[in-house]
Amino acid sequence: MTEHTLLVLSGGNALGAYEAGAYETLHAQGLHPERIVAVSTGAINAALIAGNPPEKRVERLRGFWSSAMRETPGWPMMSTHWPLAWDSNRARALQSTALGSPAIYHPRFPGMLSMFPGMPMDTSVYDLAPLRKTLEQSVDFGRLNSGEIRLTVVAVDMCSGEEIRFDTTEAPLEMDHLLASCGFVPFFSPVSVGDRLVVDGGLASNLPLEAALAEPFAKDQLCIAIDLFRRRSQGLRTVGQAMDRQLELLLSTQTCRALAGLKQAHALRRHLRLLGERLPESERADPALAQALAEGAKIEAATTLLLLNHACVTHDAEMRAFDFSRPALTERWDCGRSDMAHALEALGSQRAGPGEFMVQAFSGCEPLDMSGVGPA
Repeated sequence: MTEHTLLVLSGGNALGAYEAGAYETLHAQGLHPERIVAVSTGAINAALIAGNPPEKRVERLRGFWSSAMRETPGWPMMSTHWPLAWDSNRARALQSTALGSPAIYHPRFPGMLSMFPGMPMDTSVYDLAPLRKTLEQSVDFGRLNSGEIRLTVVAVDMCSGEEIRFDTTEAPLEMDHLLASCGFVPFFSPVSVGDRLVVDGGLASNLPLEAALAEPFAKDQLCIAIDLFRRRSQGLRTVGQAMDRQLELLLSTQTCRALAGLKQAHALRRHLRLLGERLPESERADPALAQALAEGAKIEAATTLLLLNHACVTHDAEMRAFDFSRPALTERWDCGRSDMAHALEALGSQRAGPGEFMVQAFSGCEPLDMSGVGPA
C-alpha cells in the first residue's frame, strides 16, 4: 500500500527557522508531504511551502527567514568586556524583544507600556502588520488552496477555549487564518475570523499531532513532526532561562500527552479490528457493534518521526523564541537541516507493522526513548 507523508509543524516564533532548515532536507531527499498540519510559526512555514511551486519552496523559506533577521549593531562601545555585549545571546534576544523582527512584527505603543499604572490600555505588545505584508508578497493563496497539499492550521477560540481547525478541504484559507494562529496573547493580538476572536493554536496544542493523526486513514502514514520546544534541560542559571524553561515544559508536555492518547486510540482500533475478524458475520451485523467494528476496519500503520529542536543550547541562551538575530536564525536553520538528515538516516526503512503505531524520536542526533507515553 502506498505510504502517505504528513508533516506536522509546531509554533515557536523565532525558533521556526529550525523547521525551515529541516524542510530543506526533506525537499532534497524527495519527501514531499501530501498534508501539512501546523500552528503559529509552523503555519507560516507551511503556507510558504503550500503556497509556492515545489521548485521555489526552499527559496521562499530562505527569503522569509533572511528578511526576518534583526542585524546586531556594530557599536564600538559594545565590546566583549561590557556585560551586555551585542555579540552575547542575551543582548541579541533583548534587541529583538525591544525592536521586533523586520518581516514579522514591530512593537505596539502603548501596548508595551499598558502594563504600568496610569498608561493607556492595549491588548498586545506587538503588531503583526509586517507579517501580513511579507506573506502577501511570498504566498500564492490560490496555489495554497488548490488541493495540491492539504493544509490544516490550528487555532483557538479566545472566548470559549475551543480548538479550531482551518482546513483547505473545507474552506479556503485566508491571511487572517494564518495571523490568528500566530496570536499568542499577550504578545500578539487576537484576530477576528467570522464572529470569533481567534488566538494562537499553541495555547491548546503547540504540536498538533491529534489534528493530524486522530482521524482514521486509509493509507499507511509516515508522519514527520517537528517540535520546537525541548523536553530536556541542562539546568538554569538566570531568570530568563527559567522563563524559557517554563514555556518548554508547558508546551512539550502537550506533545507527550497527545502521543499517549493517539497510541491508546490506535491500540483500541487495532483490537476492534481483531475482534471483528474473529466474530461470526451474524454478530458483526449487530447494530450495537457495527459502528465500533467499522472504526477498527479503518486502521492502517502509522509511523511517526518526531524531531525535537536542540539548537542554541549554549550556557547563556535565553529568550530564545524572541531572538531573531542573524547568528541565531542561521544556527537554527543549519541545525534543522543537519538534524533532519540524521533522523531520516536513523529511521531508514523502519516502519510500523500492519495496524501498529510506532514513534521514533530524536533530539539532534540522539534518539529519545518515547516508550513511556502509552501502549505500543
